[in-house]
Amino acid sequence: MADRRAGESKAFSSFRPDRFFQERCEWYFYTREGLIEGPFQQKKDAENRLQDYIRVMISGMLPADDKTTMDSFQ
Repeated sequence: MADRRAGESKAFSSFRPDRFFQERCEWYFYTREGLIEGPFQQKKDAENRLQDYIRVMISGMLPADDKTTMDSFQ
């Protein structure tokens, strides 16, 4: 998924390598808003949830500065 962030002229990849990290065999990712989402059993699960997170944020369903986590959508 490639898109432009507000205020940026270049497209970005939603899978920036520094977004994901593993701790005690569980996976997490950082959001642009400074939140940590997880834990996930597999990295692929974290990647899929990141895709969902980005879709929600781009959709305008939430303001970009809303600190709501994806757990609110389950």
